[in-house]
Amino acid sequence: MNPLVDPSCYHAAVAALLRSVDPQADPARVLGNSASTGAVRDAEGRPVFGEPFAQFSTMVGRRGFQLLDHRVRDTEDWRAALDAVAGGRTVAIAADAFHLKHFWPGYGRSHALHAIVLSDLDPGEGTVHVLDPGQAVYLDDRLPVADLEAAMCGEDAGQSWMQMRRDALQAPGSLDSLTQELVLAGTELTRGHDGFLGGAELVDGLRGQLDDYVQLVAERPRGAEGNELNWGVGQGLVLGLWWYHHILRWFSRYLELLTDDAAVPVGPGPAAGADRASRDILVVRNLLMRLGVMPPTTERAREFHRQIAVRLTSAYDELHSVASQLTAATGVAA
Repeated sequence: MNPLVDPSCYHAAVAALLRSVDPQADPARVLGNSASTGAVRDAEGRPVFGEPFAQFSTMVGRRGFQLLDHRVRDTEDWRAALDAVAGGRTVAIAADAFHLKHFWPGYGRSHALHAIVLSDLDPGEGTVHVLDPGQAVYLDDRLPVADLEAAMCGEDAGQSWMQMRRDALQAPGSLDSLTQELVLAGTELTRGHDGFLGGAELVDGLRGQLDDYVQLVAERPRGAEGNELNWGVGQGLVLGLWWYHHILRWFSRYLELLTDDAAVPVGPGPAAGADRASRDILVVRNLLMRLGVMPPTTERAREFHRQIAVRLTSAYDELHSVASQLTAATGVAA
């Protein structure tokens, strides 16, 4: 398997699953065809980001694949994942990084989920091949199965295991389907689709209540307090912005593939704009985290606050601009 190393462990792990099913598949075409935030509003109107694999499932489904996600709550669920690997399949697991010995950034520190890929189980040795294609810690080696059990069964942190199947032969996309896909992406970038907040809608909400969100991030749990199931809005926002940054980054990669497409001549503008918005979102996320540990009344804190506001405005404008360019390229009225 030729691993794709990426800052997003989720994208990298699902790309490995994709290539285990179809070595010729281009991950950018499969995992970049959506600009959805995956976020909804809670009862107080604040953004709550859902499980990333729900979005992946939609994206791979458009390309003739099926992504199956199985929650792991006990050793019996974990055994099902190992049985799949013993049967010759490649699976990805979303494991509790607190118990992943090789993943030193999170080991013993945080109960955040981290995605890795398993294959080639050796029951005699009690080892399994582990691919961690995330950019933070790259690993391609055999590990004892026992080393993974606590990360999957130690406590319920939302762990799961995934497998991919091909639903049908992948037919070339028609002009109509590509047009519909880009029109939908334009909606995802602005006002949202299928119950999820649009990108610009999400950004505008943060911009309108920035002081409140700064406070929520400042009050978020630290270290090993809780996990992704109960971290709350502040930590959820930090994770969600990290995730949306990657969604836009991969969406930009997908648009780059369409730059020279004769059927729908998108041009280089949308890919560049989506990339700029992605970077703005990342900067906002990082500044929020740093601002959350500063005394709020210092000039340095006020400058961080100003820079977050600038980046949110820039992201809002870029997202609307990309949506307009896609609308123009497809010739479909907004």
